[in-house]
Amino acid sequence: MTSQEEQPPPDGSHIKHQLVGWGLVAIQGVLIVGIVLTPTSDAWPLSDVGEKIATGLTWAGIGVVVWAVLVFGRGVTPSPMPSSKATLQTRGPYRWIRHPMYTGVIVLMAGSALGRRNWIAAGLWVALIVFFVAKMKWEERRLVETYPGYQAYKDTVPALIPFPRGKSPDTTQPRT
Repeated sequence: MTSQEEQPPPDGSHIKHQLVGWGLVAIQGVLIVGIVLTPTSDAWPLSDVGEKIATGLTWAGIGVVVWAVLVFGRGVTPSPMPSSKATLQTRGPYRWIRHPMYTGVIVLMAGSALGRRNWIAAGLWVALIVFFVAKMKWEERRLVETYPGYQAYKDTVPALIPFPRGKSPDTTQPRT
């Protein structure tokens, strides 16, 4: 489905949503930078296998993010507000999870936090997950308003973890 060129509501809610959206991006950035800049410590032992797992999680997360961005295409924006250039995606990683970019960042930051062996990084990672769940709920209210098929997609495709929960959306329908 293509996005609809929508006129902002006259009550100023569009501007409010834009400001909230960019505020959410800022909070996300602070959490991610906090994890990445937390110094490595020795709060827990990490074997060679553990280090390989941390590295694997980091690369797997990067891979999921890159795949999601490539499939999403030119409508990608850091803002959780739907872009007028975007279309509702139900292919690639979006076939199995609604928010593969969030999933990829969570996995990437899990690898980073694990490798840092620092409780602050681990706590920030947990805060990032909680934050993404809240951000996702806020974002999905905008997506339901923008894309007529989003509610059906949301009802059938899991948000962050690819566990089946019902009939897969019909992705063979032409995008309108």
